[in-house]
Amino acid sequence: MPGAAFSDTWYRVAGQRVALQPAVQARAQRYRGQLWFVLEDVYAHRFFRVTPQAYDFARALDTGRTVDEVWREYVRVHGAAAPGQDEVVRLLSQLHVSNMLVTAGSPDSHAIDERSRRQKDRELQGKLLSFLYVRVPVFNPNRLLDRLRPLVMACTGRAAGVVWLLAVLAGVWTAVEHSERLGRHADGVLSLSNLPWLYLGMTLLKVLHETAHAFVVKRYGGQVHTFGVMFLIFTPLPYVDATATWGFGSRWRRAYVGLAGVATELFFAALATLVWAHTAEGPLNGLAFNIMFIGSVSALLFNGNPLLRFDAYYVLTDLVELPNLYQKGQQQVMAWCDRVLLGNRAAAGPATDATERLWFTAYGWASFAYRLLLSATILLTTLDKWFGVGLALLATTVVTLLVLPGRKFAAYLAGPAVAGRRTRAVGAVAGLVLAAYVLTAWVPLPHAVRVPGVLEAQRRALLFVESPGVLTELRVRHGQSVRRGEVLAELRNPDLDLNIDLAALQLDELRTLQLQSLQRTPADAAPLQVRIDATRQQLDELRALRERLTVRAPQDGEWVAPQLHERRQAWIERGQLLGEVVDAGHYRFSAVLAQGDAADLFGAPPVAGELRLAGQAGQGIAVQRLEVIPYQRERLASPALGLPGGGEVAVRPDDSTGTLAAESFFELRAPLPAGAPATTYAGMSGVLRVALPAQPLWDRFHKGFLQLLQKRYAL
Repeated sequence: MPGAAFSDTWYRVAGQRVALQPAVQARAQRYRGQLWFVLEDVYAHRFFRVTPQAYDFARALDTGRTVDEVWREYVRVHGAAAPGQDEVVRLLSQLHVSNMLVTAGSPDSHAIDERSRRQKDRELQGKLLSFLYVRVPVFNPNRLLDRLRPLVMACTGRAAGVVWLLAVLAGVWTAVEHSERLGRHADGVLSLSNLPWLYLGMTLLKVLHETAHAFVVKRYGGQVHTFGVMFLIFTPLPYVDATATWGFGSRWRRAYVGLAGVATELFFAALATLVWAHTAEGPLNGLAFNIMFIGSVSALLFNGNPLLRFDAYYVLTDLVELPNLYQKGQQQVMAWCDRVLLGNRAAAGPATDATERLWFTAYGWASFAYRLLLSATILLTTLDKWFGVGLALLATTVVTLLVLPGRKFAAYLAGPAVAGRRTRAVGAVAGLVLAAYVLTAWVPLPHAVRVPGVLEAQRRALLFVESPGVLTELRVRHGQSVRRGEVLAELRNPDLDLNIDLAALQLDELRTLQLQSLQRTPADAAPLQVRIDATRQQLDELRALRERLTVRAPQDGEWVAPQLHERRQAWIERGQLLGEVVDAGHYRFSAVLAQGDAADLFGAPPVAGELRLAGQAGQGIAVQRLEVIPYQRERLASPALGLPGGGEVAVRPDDSTGTLAAESFFELRAPLPAGAPATTYAGMSGVLRVALPAQPLWDRFHKGFLQLLQKRYAL
């Protein structure tokens, strides 16, 4: 228990007569090879972890002696191993907050009460800043869980684990099979009409989630005395008090308690996926989709992410045996900033060895970055869906992430902690701010635009199906050179063959009738001739359609049809694209230029760029004579450019071809030079890098911010 030997506030606690509550029990546990004691109030079900030295001192407290007398006796016996006065005050305040102390008489307890008040104020402030996070206990489920013990053991055993694994695998497989349909449904998950279903699915899942925590706690003999409702952003959600987990000696059991909720959400999300995929549109289908969405998103982004203080965080802290990882990570980062930026050589974080220092530093920075990313994502999503609510959330975010930390940092600079080095600290902060301003606002930095695209032949002939039929034979492989008139593929239409045979028989019949009429009733010959002419014309048209079932090359070149072999023996309707014959000697790169980047290129038309094709990124191709087509387009040149095809461009979820872009764009064309140092063929994807005049970071950020406001919110 390191701490200062003497404390300015010692006089306020020295005369107190305190001792541990009789209901407090201690359990020895090991964390990372070090012995700790977990104190438990068996009546209030509160837990507090202390070092062996702190526990030894706490046991020595006696209402028959003052704190000062106990401390002096402890120092006499243990010498340098005894805690300092400041550490004793801190220990007493923490035990007092946990209601684990009993006090004799009414001495001056201002020091402990003051520390307790500050601790409670910090807890309350944290809850208020967490969108008015409030918990309301509803009932005690402990006896009910005792009666359900057979069910508890069945649902948390190994057999249940096998069932869980099979269900999750089936759910993942089903989701992959129905990925296109899933994407179409996900687009409207935050619509106003779906919000009631979304909240209903979330409530059902959270009840099951919290029940799973309670089941695992009860499996290992723990007590669960609270099942209640918490209000998160005024949204009521269930919760259970699973603090009995602290009493488990095995870290694996503690981790199992934390994982139970996430595992349960994934299990029911998988079942919901199966229901959604095999039911028609309706209430059941809608509820299943929302349970699937909430269960998967919640597990991946929130409860299953250790960078947020939800279930996975506590699982991580248990497995690596580093309790309070979040707080210690922040303290380690702040100590580093204090030491490196503000010159406080005495600043030291909570880490006691190199391993802890690595864990605390990495987690501190990673959790901070993820919280910023998640806050920005939630903020933008809220602004997109509910602009008024988003503005309120924006104000709250600015206060919590900028105003309050800035105020706290200013108070730190003005406080006694930097009394001997205030000039250096303020100068360092001012220097950092000035350097950041100069670098971002005045120093031009290289600027370039990266645009994805595909190779196209400048001379090409698209081949569409002129007569529907079954693709029976492919005469030419993709990428093979062809001559004009060469047969590329053949289709067959049994119905068309039948119609031709019927028309031919009908024509023969009409000709026979005409010969008979000339001998018997000459007056009928003329009408029969009209019918013969019509039937002959129909037969000619049908034979022409059958002739078109044979697909021929309209020009010399290279046959490009990379997916056509997958459609062999499949029916192909009229008008569908089969492939194209391209002039392999002349290619151009057709790129998708986003509207936000188009302004830079329209203002200063580029003259050159560097192209790197997929699979040949090590070979850059210099291109000249870039041309921006000044017309907005919506249809991509190839499905390979869209996200479903492995590209970078978002496409409309309701477009089966995968070529209808979600947002309109401009086309940037760049002809390939002759003898390009790379293997080229039509349809190859790549990225074109176009260098632009250098700009300061602030100018680019300001322009992007204004474009964001105009694009998303029409401001």
